[in-house]
Amino acid sequence: MNINTIGAMEKRGASGLVSGLDKVQAVMRVLEAEGVEFLNHGEPGVKLRRKDPA
Repeated sequence: MNINTIGAMEKRGASGLVSGLDKVQAVMRVLEAEGVEFLNHGEPGVKLRRKDPA
């Protein structure tokens, strides 16, 4: 994933997203791997997953 791709996505915002599905999914996978949970059921948005106690 190129930093320019992310910058272009941010500049356009949600309504102007023109990146291909593969790029959007790649960004989502990276964010999910870092603990971001995408909410799609009655609570739109994102939140950080709780870390398991060590």
